[in-house]
This record gives sequence, structure tokens and C-alpha cells, in this order.
Amino acid sequence: MGSIRIAGAFALILFVSGCAVASNVMDTGNGTYMISAHAAPIRGGAAGANDVAYGAANDFCAKRGGHAVVLTANARDVYQGSYGGSFNGSGGAFGGGVFAAGNTDLHFRCEGGAIQ
Repeated sequence: MGSIRIAGAFALILFVSGCAVASNVMDTGNGTYMISAHAAPIRGGAAGANDVAYGAANDFCAKRGGHAVVLTANARDVYQGSYGGSFNGSGGAFGGGVFAAGNTDLHFRCEGGAIQ
């Protein structure tokens, strides 16, 4: 029974951590950079995407001895709908929902340290 709980916890961690992703950092010239991120509804939609992008931007700048300063953040929710139903000898059911995943494009520069 203990191994089933461990496997379940591991699957949950993979599920939650895999619901947000950031692109590679792109050099946009003049010492500015851009990163894009996407987050599923379970990770907070647009707010979660902003959090993922800002964390990745700070990691990028930290490798250069600095920190990220946000110039612009263009976040948007992407609505996804799902509906379905089934019927059987006992009756049936129908349901669905609309969920908001999020995308963001974060433009930033690095300040402090030996920025390159």
C-alpha cells in the first residue's frame, strides 16, 4: 500500500509541474530580452504564466549576476471548453465546463552584476 501512495504522489507532482512551460529567452536587442510562457488552469492561467515567465527571466539574469526588470508583460487568458455526456440503462449524465489557460510574453532587461 505504501508503494501505491508513493506512486500516486509522484504522478500528482508530475501532473502539476507539467502544466506550465516557458520558452527559451530570446535576445530582442539593445540589452532587452523576451520570454513566453503558458500555464494550464490548474497553475493559475495568465497569472501562473506570468509567474513562470518572471521566474525564468530572473534565473536567466541571475546567471549573469543580476536580476530581471520587467519592461512589458502581455498576458492573456485562453478559454477552453469541454462538454460531454453518456447514457446507459440507469439514465445518463451531461456536463462540461470552460477553463482559462494563460499565455504571456514578458519583455525584460537584466540589471546589476556583470550583465552580458
